Amino acid sequence: MLSFFVLLGAILSFGSIEAASSADNEPIHVQLETDVKLLPLYMPQFSQDHSAFETEYLQELEKILNFDLSHNGMVALVKRTKQMDDLASRNDIAFPWKSHHVAYVLKVCGNDKSLSAQILSINTQMIKTIDSVPLSGDLRFDRRQIHLLADSVYRSLFGQDGIASTHILYTIKTKGTIPNLWISEVYESDYDGGNLRRITQEGGYCITPCYIPPKAGSASGGFFYVSYKNGQPKIFVASLKDGIGRRFSFMRGNQLMPVISSQRDKVAFINDITGNPDLFLQPFSPDVGAMGKPHQIFSHAQATQGTPAFSPDGKRIAFVSNKDGSPKVYVMDIPLPGANLKHLKVKLVSKTNRESSAPSWSPDGTKLAYCSMTDGVRQIWIYDFEKNMERQLTLGPGNKENPAWAPNSLHLVFNSTGKSGSELYLVNLNQPEAVKITNGPGEKRFPNWEPSKNSAAR
Repeated sequence: MLSFFVLLGAILSFGSIEAASSADNEPIHVQLETDVKLLPLYMPQFSQDHSAFETEYLQELEKILNFDLSHNGMVALVKRTKQMDDLASRNDIAFPWKSHHVAYVLKVCGNDKSLSAQILSINTQMIKTIDSVPLSGDLRFDRRQIHLLADSVYRSLFGQDGIASTHILYTIKTKGTIPNLWISEVYESDYDGGNLRRITQEGGYCITPCYIPPKAGSASGGFFYVSYKNGQPKIFVASLKDGIGRRFSFMRGNQLMPVISSQRDKVAFINDITGNPDLFLQPFSPDVGAMGKPHQIFSHAQATQGTPAFSPDGKRIAFVSNKDGSPKVYVMDIPLPGANLKHLKVKLVSKTNRESSAPSWSPDGTKLAYCSMTDGVRQIWIYDFEKNMERQLTLGPGNKENPAWAPNSLHLVFNSTGKSGSELYLVNLNQPEAVKITNGPGEKRFPNWEPSKNSAAR
């Protein structure tokens, strides 16, 4: 049997960053068919007459709101004209907005050290108001206020939570001071890549961070990750505040790829304590930690298992195995402790391509995203449980890997290779092109999207 690290490397694409490259400005296209048409929204320039802030600063905030609106998967911004700007300033409902292909008009006004907004629905002829959003003059704080404003607009229009206020965990790999030594630390950013901050301070090698789902109504406060600081890869738990890791389990062997259920009661991971990289399950409590002993839930002779992902209800699990020759994505019901693993029934999901990995289950339970080798390049694919079919999502050069769903089950983030290394890209199922959200030194990998505090399991 091939070594543990060689086979898991194939599943994780652990060494593929340098293996493929593409021009950084090469667009990543989406080819899923959709019946959803983006609704045209017109937003004139921020009204600045009564603002305490400089024009340049308000323009910076306006860019952030533009990005949020342009990538929320439901609206498309209409190109500005002076005529429509003037009419929007007068709240001219009688103006034939429909003939200008406008469904909504959003006006944002600066008032001293705050912003307010009005949303005009052309179809209903109704105006909704968003009360003052306080600003501080500190861009790190204020960009989050703009994200909150964007989510308030989204909720006003569609009655659902937006994703602009969410965050993403990922790792950044850089060269250390010692030759041939690489350092990989865990970072967190806003969903659009802004407000980047380093979480771990190990000076070693960390991979595959994963948020711990919060209690209902709260934000996530902790995360799992894998660290090589003790030589062997081991699973650690840390707070988002200080990033100081503590051992999750003192189980022997290599431990990799932890993932926690939405119910916060169990953690799946890979361990080779049996001599084979197999799938294990550990009962868990955020307050207590690991409870009792982990138990094996899938094994196959001479095969490597990897990258587990729970279904939203916590009753099924997707994972990768090369039990049939090459890494493929399977789904199965989670067996009870003591169950005979020889009689487990697994469903093959990734039938189109020979090499697939890194499944991610959408929070609404209807889809599974993963990456598959497609014509020599790793692309993002999606399996639709309702239609019982898989479809290719991305096109273009550069390996696209490690997809992770947003809480709305509409957006995905993934890492993709380019000439400058590996960067993160944002995409949603209703728009035809992915957008790069990270820049700067280091290779960004293993993104994990913050779960929604409003949909957290109780």
